[in-house]
Amino acid sequence: MSAQPQLLTLLLLTADTVAAERLVERLRSAGLAARALITARSDRLNDLLARRAFDIILWWRQDDDRDLEEAIRCRGERAAEIPLIIVVGDEPSPADVLAAENLGARGLLARGKDEQLAWTIRLEAAELRRRRRSRELAVRLKLSERRARELVDRSSTAIAFVQQGLHLYANNAYLSLLSYSTLDEIQAIPVLDLIDPEQRDGVRELLRSAEQAGQSEPREIATRLRCGRGKVLESRLSAAQAMFDDEPCLRLILDPLPEPGVRRIGDGGGTSGTGAAARAGLFDEIEARLGPDRSVPLPFAVFFIRLRRHSEILRDLGLTHGLDVVDSFGPVLTAVASQARVLTRISDDGFAIVVDGLDEKEAETLGEHIRQHARLPQRIASTGRIEPDCDIGYYLVKGRAAAAEDILNAAHRLCVYSGASPADCAAGMQTPTSLAARAKQTAVDGDSEVADKIATALGNEQFKLVYQPIISLMGDNRENYSVLVRLLDEQGELLEAKDFIGAAIRRGLIEEIDKWAIRAAIGVLAEQRQAGHNLRFFINLAEDSFRNPAIILHICDCLRELDVRGNWLAFQFQEDLVAENLSSLGKLVDALRQIKCRVAINRFGATNRSESILQALPVDFVVLKPDYARGLADDPIKQQRLMAIANLAREFNVKSVVTGVEDARALTVLWTAGVDYVQGNFLQRPSPTLDIQP
Repeated sequence: MSAQPQLLTLLLLTADTVAAERLVERLRSAGLAARALITARSDRLNDLLARRAFDIILWWRQDDDRDLEEAIRCRGERAAEIPLIIVVGDEPSPADVLAAENLGARGLLARGKDEQLAWTIRLEAAELRRRRRSRELAVRLKLSERRARELVDRSSTAIAFVQQGLHLYANNAYLSLLSYSTLDEIQAIPVLDLIDPEQRDGVRELLRSAEQAGQSEPREIATRLRCGRGKVLESRLSAAQAMFDDEPCLRLILDPLPEPGVRRIGDGGGTSGTGAAARAGLFDEIEARLGPDRSVPLPFAVFFIRLRRHSEILRDLGLTHGLDVVDSFGPVLTAVASQARVLTRISDDGFAIVVDGLDEKEAETLGEHIRQHARLPQRIASTGRIEPDCDIGYYLVKGRAAAAEDILNAAHRLCVYSGASPADCAAGMQTPTSLAARAKQTAVDGDSEVADKIATALGNEQFKLVYQPIISLMGDNRENYSVLVRLLDEQGELLEAKDFIGAAIRRGLIEEIDKWAIRAAIGVLAEQRQAGHNLRFFINLAEDSFRNPAIILHICDCLRELDVRGNWLAFQFQEDLVAENLSSLGKLVDALRQIKCRVAINRFGATNRSESILQALPVDFVVLKPDYARGLADDPIKQQRLMAIANLAREFNVKSVVTGVEDARALTVLWTAGVDYVQGNFLQRPSPTLDIQP
């Protein structure tokens, strides 16, 4: 099936509406989908260019069009990017050509040459599509580069980027492997200074050949590294050409080589047989370090490392992906605890290592180093404060040793005590309660009729935005509004979202509604900001919309075209949908924060995973479901629950919004509980106009 032609929006500046309409009909008959807005008023030009997105401006110039000519000349930098075609009465004179050049026109034709005019418009339309495609590809390239950086950051492989022998960037695995705590430390050290002096010539030749190798395979060499705190590391170094922040450079990968005598016993698996074998191997290693009388010739330490939130990782990321993340923790420990002679996976979430020749202070230092630097390659939580991904306990064996089992038990017990934390959240999911979740059902009667109304409304601007204020209880000087969508029916009545959203989701139209709402809201926001009003809009995104990676491109295009800043917007996601889409939303939220947009969780408190969501996603607002405000003044239990949620939000530096406020008594309770914002019909019903306070 052939692709539907893209709609071309024309701004026709002429008083001759007949000629303008005839041109549009000619374009349509030639297969070019076009619509036009016709005006000859110079005082409307800038307002139209600010409110609407036009593809081509066509001006039938008259000798007395001085006001319109001046308006075109002052149309602004953003509007100047729109192709301008000028039609004059006779064959263009040199003065006409000079005037057209000064106005930035891309075409100058004589009146009556309709075929040539249509041909010029088709050429400009094709060029416009090419420019837009180029911008879209540039945005996608930036997103791809950002995602590649995220993969590097989350990788357990030690990766760095170097230019002219100096480090540009290194991930946490690279820093941990070389025993450096910050990127600034290693950026001050030339790469060759990390190499053993006897091997620097070989590494220098490797780097030189990699720079000249084009797109061939990475070059590799085994080398000895001199790391921080005086340790020496045998590693395989590979180098290949790369780009970092649009600069050519080399990508280095370090793969530690096993030290003589280092052993990795089992992997602990999930079966009792494999776990027993791993424990038996560890016990043999401990016993081998003891004399016949259980004396300890050389002191050693047994560390037990327990991965935090193991069950939540499997639950929230899914079994297979969660297991991959957990399995990747072993190599991370190997890199961080390079002194270890034995690494054993004891259980699903527990690892044991044996390190020889440590005293109490050295064991304590190593334990803290592991706790701070042994990081999961994939971010599981982002709470605004850096917390370790593991708990650790160690038992220093010296003098005369107890049984190997007792040594391991002691290390485990100390690990448990050091990482004491609240009990896990209850497992499982509640029955979905949101409209978006319930709507994922078999089609119901009337869907076809509603879907037809939606399709017609999308093509005829019959959707309308309404606004409900979100009032600050804490003195915020910015006016916040929740943006809601209404459908104008045949009788001119506004239908609420509950009357058509379900059908829109089931018929696959919700993305188009969301895209329309985003562009329309950003357009209104641009007008209000130009008028000097300090506003922020809260916009809902449905599940189908936020699962589509292209939604961020649409948002970026709207922000750029309408000259709106990202921090004037907050995008809302329903909690029960967030819980099932953490992977998709994690990427989108990261992208939204890159363009400074705010993020809100709507219907917060609808599931038993609210705290886990705050840990997994960096959000700015939580919008509580309306149930919390109903009968609040007479329900002490509900008041306690509300206060707990408000306190939880403050712990994560997140603002709280309570919706559905219907009486004045509830406001007193909400203010006492420390809620930041309120919203409800008692304060103001949704309105198609913005009542901005001066």
